[in-house]
Amino acid sequence: MKKTFLYLIIIFSCSIINGQTVNLDSIFAPKLSGEIYEKQKGLMGKQFYNDDWAESDIKLDNGEIARNKLLKYNEFMDEVIWLQADSSRQIMLEKHFIDEFCFKNYNGRPVRFIRLKAKLPAMTDSSDIFVEVLSEKKASLYVFRNVIINGTINSVEDGVLYSYNKLEPRPVYILKLPDSKTVTFNRIKKSAILKALPEEYRITIKGIIQKNNLSVRSEDDLSKLVEMIN
Repeated sequence: MKKTFLYLIIIFSCSIINGQTVNLDSIFAPKLSGEIYEKQKGLMGKQFYNDDWAESDIKLDNGEIARNKLLKYNEFMDEVIWLQADSSRQIMLEKHFIDEFCFKNYNGRPVRFIRLKAKLPAMTDSSDIFVEVLSEKKASLYVFRNVIINGTINSVEDGVLYSYNKLEPRPVYILKLPDSKTVTFNRIKKSAILKALPEEYRITIKGIIQKNNLSVRSEDDLSKLVEMIN
C-alpha cells in the first residue's frame, strides 16, 4: 500500500492536466505550473529579452521562492519561459502565479522584473504585465519591454518566397511619482518626459535636470534623474 501511494505521488508530480504541466523538483519545492511552450514561427526579429537561458529566482504570489531556474523572458508575448533541466522541456509559466523574477547575472548584473497591473495607452483595460525595474526609491521607474509587429518582410529561401511578420521594440516607460501618481512615455527625451509629468512636478524636475546638467538620452540617464526626485 505504501509503495502504491508513493507511486501516485510521483505520477502526480509530473502530470499534465488540462494542458497545464506541473513540475515539482522535490515534494517540498515550490510548485511551478504552465503550458508546454513552442516558439512562434513566421516572425523576423528579436522575441526574447535574453538570448541565452539565465539562472534566475522566482518569487511566487504566495511568497515562496523557486531558486536557480533557467529562464527566458519573451518580450513579444510578455511571458516567462522555463527550461526544465531534467527533461529539456520548455514551459510557459502562468503569469498570475509570479510576483517577480530576477536574472541573477545578466551581462554581469542582476535584472529584476515584477508583475504590475497597468493600463497603458495601447490597452483597452488594465492588465497584468511584467516590467523591468530600473529604479525604486521615493520615485520608481519601470520599463515594459513591449515588442510589436510592424509590417512584413519577404524572403526567398531555397527558391521559395516566405513572408515574415517584422518585430519591432516599442518600450513603454512607467514613472511612479512619490505621491503614487503614474505617468508613461515611449521616448527617452527631455521634452517627452516633461510633457508627460503633472504640472506640480514639471518645474521641479526641469530644475533637477538643469541644476545637475543631466543628459536624458539613455535608460541610465533616466534612472539617475528619477533617483533625484524627492
